[in-house]
Amino acid sequence: MINRVSFAVALLCAFSPLSFAAQCTGSGARPDWVDSPESVTGEYFFAAGVSDAPRAPLAERIATAKQNALKNLSEMIEVSVKNDLVLEQSSRNVAGKELTDSNLQSITRTSTNASLRNVEAVATWEDPDTCAIWLRARVSRKHVEQGKREGLAKTLFGVLNEQLALVQDENAPLNSRLSTVDAALEMLPRIALEFIPEASSADYYGQLLNRYRRELQQARDDLDQAKLALNSADVLVGKAAGQTSEIEKSRTLGTAAGAYRTLLAKHSNGLPPVFESGDILFKLGEVEELRGSSCGAKSYFQQAADSRQINDRRDIARKKAEALNCSPEDMEKTLWRQYFEGRPTTLVCYYSTGASKGTWNKACDGLNNVIRPMGADVVVRAQPLSAAQLRELQQGEIPDSLGEPGHLVLGIVALGKMKSRGSEYQFEGGMTTFVLENRTAVFADRFQGTTGWNPISRQMVMDVLGINVVKRWRDKFSKFLRHELNQ
Repeated sequence: MINRVSFAVALLCAFSPLSFAAQCTGSGARPDWVDSPESVTGEYFFAAGVSDAPRAPLAERIATAKQNALKNLSEMIEVSVKNDLVLEQSSRNVAGKELTDSNLQSITRTSTNASLRNVEAVATWEDPDTCAIWLRARVSRKHVEQGKREGLAKTLFGVLNEQLALVQDENAPLNSRLSTVDAALEMLPRIALEFIPEASSADYYGQLLNRYRRELQQARDDLDQAKLALNSADVLVGKAAGQTSEIEKSRTLGTAAGAYRTLLAKHSNGLPPVFESGDILFKLGEVEELRGSSCGAKSYFQQAADSRQINDRRDIARKKAEALNCSPEDMEKTLWRQYFEGRPTTLVCYYSTGASKGTWNKACDGLNNVIRPMGADVVVRAQPLSAAQLRELQQGEIPDSLGEPGHLVLGIVALGKMKSRGSEYQFEGGMTTFVLENRTAVFADRFQGTTGWNPISRQMVMDVLGINVVKRWRDKFSKFLRHELNQ
């Protein structure tokens, strides 16, 4: 059984205050541990240190023996910890090994320093022939393992923060960000966060990383789908260029143009590294050229010249736009067709005159006659507006609840009262027209007005009002489209 003694007590029992200058006072048989100074048992790491300067002061000899024992013990711990970590790392198969040579050195240093806080001096011996002082120290495997966990935690927490920075870097390659999330999630359970005072909980980091993983995987899926759609549209354009039937050519180009516009609507700010908005606009300009539509081609090339492009062809787009001739009337029609062609569009037409309310059919007919010839895929929403939606409209707001994901919603609403004098009728109130894209208002026009007195019927008042409101909307929306083109 080994008796624990302190450094000072163990040595003072063997030496008198003047012994450093006299003969050695050591006695007793040479311990086995002097000949085998370093050893490892099931519970402890043992190491010995020696001071072989007999004429040095006692305090200095104690310090030297202690220092040498700690040095030898720390080397043993470093080797053990590093071997454990290398073995563990070699058994793992994750993207981006987190234990680099630099990290291994950092962990072993931190682990060793943490372990040495729990060293015990357990025996001393003085060689009676040389006066060398030997000191034996030990540290438990439990404390070494705890030190390793502390060192591993501190280093891996640093790696985790680096990984989070990369995951959050929107300029980094998407695949790199995704693989880094996977590596961080795999590494997280190995971090003993109780050793990191500034760290949040494991649940926090797990939820954060899983949220990023979902978002990045969705971005990856969007990217793959966009690549496929873009490639398919390009193939159609190439196919159309070789078709001799004008009907087939027109149908093929229409399908390609629809695919390009869908990509542009879904990714209006581009989708690097696949495309920027200007790249799709340029392709649409080429489609319009093949269609023989100079106005359509001119419009798209003008927009492409002012938009970002991955394959920078802005000068080419500008020159193409300048070379194409197009009358203002034709350009107007082209702008409308480009906006509505192939787009699912829901009409919301509603009126309330106090006692009478419901679908404003005349207004819907007017809107339909304008946009259906431009290629819009039109349906009319029959259900009435809710009380909450009416309140928002009366307060001058456009209810986003009227929107539909992936659809245009074109609305025209009149809210007021119907007056009468004898057999004549007059409407007084507020009118609103609006366009929602994916539940976001992109256009709105509101005004108050009073109709003239109509001698026929209340229905005739609303029919005439519907015709006039649609006419006003058409003029206003034309300006909106021209403004959008010039942005």
